[in-house]
Amino acid sequence: MTGSLAEPSGWSDAMRAREAKLATNPRKELVREQLIDIAAELFDKKGYAQTSINDIAKALGLGRSAVYHYFRNKEEILAALVEAEALTPSHLLQELINESGLSATERLRRAVFDGIVRRLSSGARFILLSRLEAQIPEELGPVYHLGRRHIYDFYVRCISEGIAGGEFREVDPKIAAFAVIGMANWTSRWYSPKGPKSPAEIAEVIADLALQGLKASHNQPYDPDGVRRTIDGLKQQIDALESLLK
Repeated sequence: MTGSLAEPSGWSDAMRAREAKLATNPRKELVREQLIDIAAELFDKKGYAQTSINDIAKALGLGRSAVYHYFRNKEEILAALVEAEALTPSHLLQELINESGLSATERLRRAVFDGIVRRLSSGARFILLSRLEAQIPEELGPVYHLGRRHIYDFYVRCISEGIAGGEFREVDPKIAAFAVIGMANWTSRWYSPKGPKSPAEIAEVIADLALQGLKASHNQPYDPDGVRRTIDGLKQQIDALESLLK
């Protein structure tokens, strides 16, 4: 796979400068990320409109003035959250595009697996965005939607190349891309950290389901290792489904 994902125009020079500055101060960057995490949890629990800067500062054990050292208001916190969650997946997928020697199957598995693990390990961030999508400020809309478009374009390209190379069966790449993305995204709706499966275990099941649905079945040579992996994957899927019924 060759090419690149264009960076959203909403990624401003000011944001670039801020990220570069934070990169030279690990402690400040860590506090900023913790602040965003805490804010996301409060936005999710109390509601964005009902959450104040004082609430965020108190939850993090900081004074109000300390929060202002990182953000001028809660609107800026939401902006940072949207921009980070819209752009980070695009950057990670770009790394997959640039990594040579991967088959379409390997690339797709990595994208699905890594995306789900990141989603389920990000606390309230992804859940918050899915609930606040309709409330995202107009000026942040282009960045958010372009980031989502980049993810969709990656999956369409990956599936198309898999079909062309004989790894995947003949399906509509656009519909298949929506289906795979939907499987991955829906995990944040039902996942519970208290459940029996870890994010990695869930990601493995979903990735197997996605690839089994796309896999070409024409006269493939017998592959004992592949058969074992398929059986193991099916067992994991059965276990995961049984756990959801308990």
